[in-house]
Amino acid sequence: MNTVAGRMRIAHGVEQVPESEWQDLVVGHPALRLEVLKAITNTAIRPIKLRFFLLEDHLGLAAAAVCEPIARSAAHNPLDALLLGRAAEPARRLGMSSGPALVFHTPLRRQAPVLLRAAHPSEQRQVLDSLLDAIEEHAARLEYGIAFVGVTVEDQLLWSALRSRRYLDSEFDATACMQIDWADFDGYVNHLRARSKNAERTARTERSRNRRCGVSIRQLPFAAADAYGLYAILRDHYRYKNGTEPPYGPEFLTRLAASLGNDLLIFEAVRDGKRVAALVVVRSGSVGWTAMIGLELRDRPNDFTYANLLFYHTATWAPALGLKTLLYGTGVQRAKLKRGCRLLACHLYYRPGRPIGRIVAMPFLRIHQAWMRRKYR
Repeated sequence: MNTVAGRMRIAHGVEQVPESEWQDLVVGHPALRLEVLKAITNTAIRPIKLRFFLLEDHLGLAAAAVCEPIARSAAHNPLDALLLGRAAEPARRLGMSSGPALVFHTPLRRQAPVLLRAAHPSEQRQVLDSLLDAIEEHAARLEYGIAFVGVTVEDQLLWSALRSRRYLDSEFDATACMQIDWADFDGYVNHLRARSKNAERTARTERSRNRRCGVSIRQLPFAAADAYGLYAILRDHYRYKNGTEPPYGPEFLTRLAASLGNDLLIFEAVRDGKRVAALVVVRSGSVGWTAMIGLELRDRPNDFTYANLLFYHTATWAPALGLKTLLYGTGVQRAKLKRGCRLLACHLYYRPGRPIGRIVAMPFLRIHQAWMRRKYR
């Protein structure tokens, strides 16, 4: 490890993370705010044991990485789930697993789990190399593999560092983001017009139709939101889209509201006095993360409530709230492209714990990447 850049320690849980220094490090990364990580670990429907690899120097916290250590016999392995999908559980029963491994990922979001203190890129690269050296030494002592999940080309330093260290690489899906460089809805449709006249026309038509169908969208203080009713619509939509329970329990939103205050933004769509959709956004600096969305499943006329809540209304309120970037998830990517988002391919960088593991993993990841590219393109 490069001792010039500092020393590493491992925090076993969010309670051991230096709060003020962490909050300075994660500005612009809503999903990695300590309040979010505390809420998910305290309300998760399965135990989540996060570890925080912290690189500290004479100025304080220089870099950090969020990790979920996975034992070989773990009942839930996020790396297996990513690589094998529905086959992960049958494979585990047969004794086939990527564990044990240190899986560096961001709970609830596709995002690089490594954070660096603002500095000149050459200094950041030194700090990053020191952090990666320490992680690799720790993994080697345990005979664990290492996986970094959610790295995009915009994470340039981490991207190049992992490639230079010969980590195996596979692209597995894409996340979406929208850069807000307008002041109102008319500015937003001008942005769409630069891409396609049809996109502008579609936005105006769908917005007008939503209003004619009697749907109104408003920001809602959490205290007035009916916490369980809000959770229920988000939960039911998650079940419908994913075929499983959301990873958090009903207290998740209550904890977030208590700790985030005005940085937890809640919007609801109402028709005939009834909530038909809800959106939860977590804010950090000028970045907003559309963390959760829910639509009523039993009464869904073709009134474009989804598009209005997630895109057209957000395009109107985001500038007023000081947001320059909106982060979206990995689903319905064509719809996001049509409505002004950029797609960023997410990569997995993987180093098996033993040399024989690399021999096995290399051809598998090539097949995996080819299959995923065919699926998403």
